[in-house]
Amino acid sequence: MKPILCVDFDGVINSYTSGWQGVDVISDPPVPRAIKWLFDAMEYFDVQIYSSRSKNPDGVKAMRGWLEVFAAHEFGDIEKAQQFVAALKFPIDKPAAFLMIDDRAICFGGDFAALDPEELLKFKPWYKRDSQ
Repeated sequence: MKPILCVDFDGVINSYTSGWQGVDVISDPPVPRAIKWLFDAMEYFDVQIYSSRSKNPDGVKAMRGWLEVFAAHEFGDIEKAQQFVAALKFPIDKPAAFLMIDDRAICFGGDFAALDPEELLKFKPWYKRDSQ
């Protein structure tokens, strides 16, 4: 049994440059190399896509459809894209994962003293940070 790798959708797989437009509206392309990376990760993990969209059937349908379109572009093969998306899981509740990949998280290092609550208010996901 493979360990669960939980991957957030918006801002991790989907570039999310347009921001939230509705549970079933996904306007932006993938983050570079996201589709290929997910495909490769499936060799080692039970890849599960979990998002704020996940609790709504229309949100899951939109994520599946979006992934199928961009996987077909990536693989050049609609059948391979359909098999890829069918192998992914889309839980409606956050899974008990071995590891999570999320654009809106801080890895806890075991020391709450290192986490100033006021400073946490300044957090920005990668796509909103100033490029340096």
